[in-house]
Amino acid sequence: MYYTGRLEVFNDNFLAADQKLVYALEHCDPRKEANIRMILKFLIPVKLSLGILPKEWLLQKCNLLEYIDVVQALRRGDLRLLRHALQNHEDEFLRSGVYLVLEKLELQVYQRLIKKIYIIQKQKDASRAHQVKMDIIVKALKWLEIDMDVEEVECIMAILIHKNLMKGYFSHKSKVVVLSKQDPFPKLSGRPVNP
Repeated sequence: MYYTGRLEVFNDNFLAADQKLVYALEHCDPRKEANIRMILKFLIPVKLSLGILPKEWLLQKCNLLEYIDVVQALRRGDLRLLRHALQNHEDEFLRSGVYLVLEKLELQVYQRLIKKIYIIQKQKDASRAHQVKMDIIVKALKWLEIDMDVEEVECIMAILIHKNLMKGYFSHKSKVVVLSKQDPFPKLSGRPVNP
């Protein structure tokens, strides 16, 4: 099941990959730590793609420290940290064959960043929290040392909305993302991001 699970990862079929790799992990001899680690090297990126974040103690226990910053970036909505983690462990991720899967996590990081902006705005003025100005997103990205203009941010917002990582629309004229007042950030809950 391990090899068919890996194949499903390469085909971007994360639900099937998850089932097969979990099966392989459950049926692996617990004394074969190298085999467990090989399975987890694929299972962790699959779980991350499905919105399920592993605990840091698990990563440390299995000596998968290269994933710690990736998980932290997802938790924080820190695009800079994700890019640094991918750059620092690029060779290892490429050898494992999971680099492209991990690179696709950028959209989830953007989603969490927008969600943090939304939460901060909600604390300041709950009645206008669902209206996020593009300039604020650009400033947040600049703070993370990521240089983007408003048009690039608009494109990312359109992708997030299209992939159902965010509910709402954006007003090109007024440069504002208008988020749904009910559940603006749907949870992945074990389902993959729409292709």
